[in-house]
Amino acid sequence: MGAVFRSKDFGRGYKKIIENAIKDLNPDIKDSVIKLFDSWEGIRSKQKLDEILGPDKAQRLIRQR
Repeated sequence: MGAVFRSKDFGRGYKKIIENAIKDLNPDIKDSVIKLFDSWEGIRSKQKLDEILGPDKAQRLIRQR
């Protein structure tokens, strides 16, 4: 049986989910992406993420979150 998470616990673990999703990136990019998610501002942050990762990778990362 898989792990079960309560919805209020999910918000606490998002950083770990993101770190796992971007583990293959270079360390500078990882730090930028994590900081971006910590200070998420909606569309503006999505555009910055597109610039950092490219539109395809950014979309996949957002779906995993």
